[in-house]
Amino acid sequence: MQQKTTVLLAVSLIFTSPLSWACSYDGQFSNPFTESYPGALDVAIATQQALKSNLITSPPSLSGGQGLRRVTWWLQLMAKMPIDIPNGTYIYLVDSQLWSQYKSTNSIDIHVIPPSDEAIVVQMTETTLHNLVNKKITFLQAKELGLALQA
Repeated sequence: MQQKTTVLLAVSLIFTSPLSWACSYDGQFSNPFTESYPGALDVAIATQQALKSNLITSPPSLSGGQGLRRVTWWLQLMAKMPIDIPNGTYIYLVDSQLWSQYKSTNSIDIHVIPPSDEAIVVQMTETTLHNLVNKKITFLQAKELGLALQA
């Protein structure tokens, strides 16, 4: 009985630990050939197609703390833009597996726990986010091109 309790405790700790919802900025390896969230692979493929068609540009690569600071800044800029998403919407960056939650205009929480219910989720890549905040594309254009998926 005690062994069964110990096993159940260990399993629950694994699934509730920050490692189970860590993003690539936490030093977690992400396998690009797995779909981390339904629709994420479609967004990643659309991003690559848009890059090849020169519809968007790719930002310089940054990792670790520098990359997290940059993407945090971009998400804060996006929250100030006139995008049509409801308050409470989750923003999921599929390439870095970073979750954020849009609270209202000018307010976004960065690096949050993924939603566990039927929340509204907008998925995009950091490349799409970069192009949005640099006004190379609009949020509507990103959705039309499949670069942003809202479900």
